[in-house]
Amino acid sequence: MWCADPEETAEFMKGVEKPWIAFKVMAAGAIPPQDAFRYVFENGADFSLAGMFDFEIAEDVRIASEILAGLPKRARPWRG
Repeated sequence: MWCADPEETAEFMKGVEKPWIAFKVMAAGAIPPQDAFRYVFENGADFSLAGMFDFEIAEDVRIASEILAGLPKRARPWRG
């Protein structure tokens, strides 16, 4: 099931002081990892739980690392 209002979730999470783990961020392959990882980290997630096949791990880690390295300042501070 798709999140009907992801902006509402991100807005709510801005005030939560506990770490936020975003999960099912690629919607079973419907959303490319580049888009999914960028969206969740820019919108406040501290971690991302991403399902993938073993042959996708290296590429998805590379993508996530590049996104995190170039991430602009976030509205929500990192929690961990």
